[in-house]
Amino acid sequence: MLLRTRLVGLTGLLIFGLILLGGCATSASPASNTASLGSSALPTGLVSHVGRWLVDQSGRVLLFHGVNMVDKTAPFYPSSEGFSTDDAKWLAQSGFRVVRLGILATGLMPSPGVVSQSYINQIAKTVNLLGSHGIYTLVDFHQDGYGPSIGSDGFPSWMVETNGKVNNGVGFPLYYIANPAVRQAFQSFWGDQRSSDGRGLEQDYGIMFKAVARKFANNPYVLGYDLFNEPWPGNVWKSCLYNSNGCPGLTHQELDKAYSIATKAIRSTGDHHLIFGEPFVLFNFGMAGTTLSLPGNDKNSGMSFHMYTLTPSREPDVISNAISWSKKTGGALLNTEWATSNFAPDAIRQSSELDQALLPWIYWSFDGGLVKDVLQPPTGANLVGGDVTAVVQPYPLAVAGTPLSFSYVNSDRTLTFSWSTTGVGSKGHSPHAVTSFEVPSEVYPNGYLLSITGGKILSKPCVSIVELKAYSGARKVTVTISPGPSSSCAHG
Repeated sequence: MLLRTRLVGLTGLLIFGLILLGGCATSASPASNTASLGSSALPTGLVSHVGRWLVDQSGRVLLFHGVNMVDKTAPFYPSSEGFSTDDAKWLAQSGFRVVRLGILATGLMPSPGVVSQSYINQIAKTVNLLGSHGIYTLVDFHQDGYGPSIGSDGFPSWMVETNGKVNNGVGFPLYYIANPAVRQAFQSFWGDQRSSDGRGLEQDYGIMFKAVARKFANNPYVLGYDLFNEPWPGNVWKSCLYNSNGCPGLTHQELDKAYSIATKAIRSTGDHHLIFGEPFVLFNFGMAGTTLSLPGNDKNSGMSFHMYTLTPSREPDVISNAISWSKKTGGALLNTEWATSNFAPDAIRQSSELDQALLPWIYWSFDGGLVKDVLQPPTGANLVGGDVTAVVQPYPLAVAGTPLSFSYVNSDRTLTFSWSTTGVGSKGHSPHAVTSFEVPSEVYPNGYLLSITGGKILSKPCVSIVELKAYSGARKVTVTISPGPSSSCAHG
């Protein structure tokens, strides 16, 4: 996993190389206490969407910051490698309110056609632990290189149909284009080729999602499902890179078909959580858009996308392409991976780009007691340039209105955010809804100064989740948060 984190930013480069108003209030306090479950500050209930925006039960726009957690080694679930209450507590205190939690088919269906309920139960333990700390889970069907028998992780060997194509041993990330067995395995999957259990590969894929959705259908802290991590087109892929629309034919024949199967399986259980489809991985390089349909043409769905570009100059293109897709489809947007390196300035730049685009994001990666990756709390050790605040940041968590602008300057720890009091969608937010900000103590060890124009502060001093409310009649609210001059109360 550490290898993936350090190399993933090179994927595109290597492939490309081969192919060529109201009153004003001010408050000063150190961030210390986090809100309790059930607090109006935290997101509540089933998360849905209005266009691109994720919204909670109160109709507030959610601009989540989160982390990935994918255990790629047997038995493929976090608790086996040490993820614990201390880790969940640290995530909540640091403002991370969503975890993209990997499930791997190798653990989920290790034997032909047989779902492992014990594996699902282990995943559920982590989902429930995170939920007990007010953290949502995005259930992520994860693979890299299709499966461990030919690539890195994902599908079990009995679901690997290479049709005699040679596995030449080429590893990440070049196996996608240089390993015939990997390319053919994807091609066999998209073609729903029969496997050793007598069913088509995509049919087993649907069965897996049905089993998982049965477990989580009524869990209020499941954000939704990410249907397929970084899918590869198969044997034919160059058109996905050079066409401004990606590869519409392949997208429809392969992704749309598979995602429809998974969506139907999830909905058959009565599960109403959000469903996210990913475009082909080539989208993440910033060189092409996508014609991906809403998964299963389901209204409560959207697109999960990553940002791993050839050069920093391409990062805005990924974001622009994602927003364009949402405008065309009406689908929700969620960035679910970014971090081209463990160099703090890169992390600061990329998070700033996503924040300014008003996109919720999930950082790669947190592993707690797992394979020690970029973030390694709760011990405090980390590899983000020696500064965990490269990714632990203040931000607007839940917005009672429509976000307008967001800027966070890491060098001086100053946040500025504005929103319109007009809610998104026809119904908008509840008139009693509050806007909340995550203000981690790691960022403001000596407290913070908060100024607000167009609204008032509802929360007490010394909290790490600030609650605000617009004045009656105010059309716009602006908040600025900056470091305080000195500590005025103890950290909790």
